[in-house]
Amino acid sequence: MPLLKEGNTDYLVIEYKGEEYQRFIALMKHLFQTTGIAAYSIYQGRDKERIQVFIQVDRMPLSEAQKRLSMITEKLKSRLPKRWKTLPSTSLPEAYNIVTLPYQKL
Repeated sequence: MPLLKEGNTDYLVIEYKGEEYQRFIALMKHLFQTTGIAAYSIYQGRDKERIQVFIQVDRMPLSEAQKRLSMITEKLKSRLPKRWKTLPSTSLPEAYNIVTLPYQKL
């Protein structure tokens, strides 16, 4: 699923793959509660250790999306080893800012 259209996005995505996936889910929920982020969905991937978090945003330029994702990453880094990636990313061409469709909503 493409995340960017004409340099803008409607979703911020965090993809986690690791053994501490349950802790990651709990930390994400706590982080969203404390930062006032309410429009999000958490999904499990093909295997139980793959988690995808979709944060719905109003049409947002890529640069602003990158800033918000960096803020979330900084808060997570203090609690967990970095085993996630964030999308969309300014380091990728628009055509590569894609995400696989999730399997199951948590």
